Amino acid sequence: MLFGTRKKFLYAVAVLVGTMVGVGIFGIPFSFMKAGFWVGFSFLLAVGAMTLIMDLMYGEVVLRTEEKHQIVGYAGKYAGGFLKNILFFSIALSVYSALLAYIVVSGEFLNNIFSSFFQLSPGQYSVIFTFVVAGLILAGVKRFSPLELFLSVMFLAVIGLIFAFGFTKINTGLLTGWNPEFWILPYGVLLFAFAGLPAIPIQRKILDGQEVKLKKAIIYAVLFVSVLYFIFALTVVGISGEVTSPDAVSGLYEFMGPKIAIAGSVFGVLAVFSSFLMLGSAMLDLYAYDYGFKRKYAWLMVIFPPFLFFLAGIRSFIDIIDMAGAVAIGLESMVLVFMFARAKSRGNRVPEYSINLPVWSLYALVFIFVVGVSYALFK
Repeated sequence: MLFGTRKKFLYAVAVLVGTMVGVGIFGIPFSFMKAGFWVGFSFLLAVGAMTLIMDLMYGEVVLRTEEKHQIVGYAGKYAGGFLKNILFFSIALSVYSALLAYIVVSGEFLNNIFSSFFQLSPGQYSVIFTFVVAGLILAGVKRFSPLELFLSVMFLAVIGLIFAFGFTKINTGLLTGWNPEFWILPYGVLLFAFAGLPAIPIQRKILDGQEVKLKKAIIYAVLFVSVLYFIFALTVVGISGEVTSPDAVSGLYEFMGPKIAIAGSVFGVLAVFSSFLMLGSAMLDLYAYDYGFKRKYAWLMVIFPPFLFFLAGIRSFIDIIDMAGAVAIGLESMVLVFMFARAKSRGNRVPEYSINLPVWSLYALVFIFVVGVSYALFK
């Protein structure tokens, strides 16, 4: 019985970790290098703390509500129609930005793997990747749960290998300095990399009857991911310095050899493939079931916008996830603050935990997100 209880808790932690750790991790080292490693580290501490607060706030919203929803449903209950629409816009922007980022970075990974065999550009590899995964989504292939579990384990193993084999190659001299022009770049990248709110209702479901452990599961997951991101950034920037690549892996080639770079690229492209399949299928279902579009039109609405932006030349992986984090996740977080405040008085269930934040701190969070959204839009 004790083992079963512990297993459920670990699974709840793993769900949030697996939701957060994705393609965003590859952009962290480059953003740290451009801003200055310790500037990036400062943002890691700040964004990690903000993520923990926001996740705990959302966890309380979930526990204060008898009915089961996802975040749009909770917004409709507590935030009203206008903020619900803003939340939908932010989610759509986040999904489309993520799909575009997957298209871009898939080409880099595939080029790392196959450049010795086929003379294609990263852009051409990206087009091939898009056609393959788009065809699978149209065919109704939604996700491979065993593959996702395998990828999560192997992804952590690859990061561990990079750290183990690269630890002795880390040059602390490459971690000094800062660049005022790019000092805020890690903010949006880290917000994107830490995004994991959809996992929290799933955590509650896993911990059914043990909801009192939800708070601890959230804390453990955010702390684990924060340490993982620090180790990955430290290793990559400490080894490759100014030649750190936007996808993190390519820049390691000349320092650690082809085996590590190719291994990272293989699991990178598999992770991107799985994530594209999952997000694209979920968005297709949203258009088909919630908005009544025919399946083929819903499919076009999912695939066409990010692919069109790619063909139009928007191919900067870092800029895409920076914008998605600062704008989409920023808007989502602002709505969450209002949901949290409303749920305190309008919830219909006694929560297993409650966090007491002073009113000024809620205003401060909203102010930070407003500034982040404004800066990203007008910079």
